[in-house]
Amino acid sequence: MFLHSQFTDAALRQKIKQKQIYLGGNAKLKIYGTLSCASGKRMQKETRVFFVSEKEAIENGYRPCGHCMKNDYQKWKMDLFTNETGSSNLLPKDGIVHYYGTLFSIQQANALLEKLLTGIEWRNDEAIIFGKRIITKRKVAWYGDRDFEYSYSNTTKRALPWTEDLLLLKRITEEKTGETYNSCLLNLYHTGEEGMAWHSDAEKDLKRNGAIGSLSFGATRKFSFKHKQDKTTVSVVLEHGSLLVMKDTTQTYWLHRLPPTTRISKPRVNLTFRTIVE
Repeated sequence: MFLHSQFTDAALRQKIKQKQIYLGGNAKLKIYGTLSCASGKRMQKETRVFFVSEKEAIENGYRPCGHCMKNDYQKWKMDLFTNETGSSNLLPKDGIVHYYGTLFSIQQANALLEKLLTGIEWRNDEAIIFGKRIITKRKVAWYGDRDFEYSYSNTTKRALPWTEDLLLLKRITEEKTGETYNSCLLNLYHTGEEGMAWHSDAEKDLKRNGAIGSLSFGATRKFSFKHKQDKTTVSVVLEHGSLLVMKDTTQTYWLHRLPPTTRISKPRVNLTFRTIVE
């Protein structure tokens, strides 16, 4: 694998002419495609990489471009859902939850965590419970396609415009899950002592039975589900740089929570991409 920044334009043309370079790619989105791809030509030099073969691109964790390699992309997408989600529903009934594991290298996940910690407009969360206003240690942020209002716990938030990093993570989540989202609620847990009680994301503002894509960065934390009727519980460990999706009737029949723990002292940032009904 070669970085575009390693070569002069003349040296690069020579490598292509000598068939030493066969494909190009986007290092941020982990996508590879043909050298003539229009999307690739618009890419910044610092982001562009090149490959000797398709095998090399795949071995480095890249997937086919949906524009210039449509057939390969559709096959990759079908393989993704067959191999990763075909038999991996974490819930025994009444909903669908898929855990995709980590999507990023440690270096990428660390860099994204740092950007999220410093580049997001964090605010302490508020809730009104039994008429009493509660301010949490946990911090939140709400972003979207436009200034959506989102109400929960008897409070209302207005969405901020997307940051560049959030748009990148939104695209990655959409491509991986095959879903689309128009907003994102972020939570910052400073230590393991901060968690979330049992609840479901079924507010009237959200698309009914819509998918929620959940990205996790930072401390590895346990995440649990409990069936509303028979109290069956299911848990999964969410790793640094990992993706989980909840969809279909999950919010109707299941509660979920992030259990607090005194064993974890590092922060965790969680991004839940959602769809607000317009």
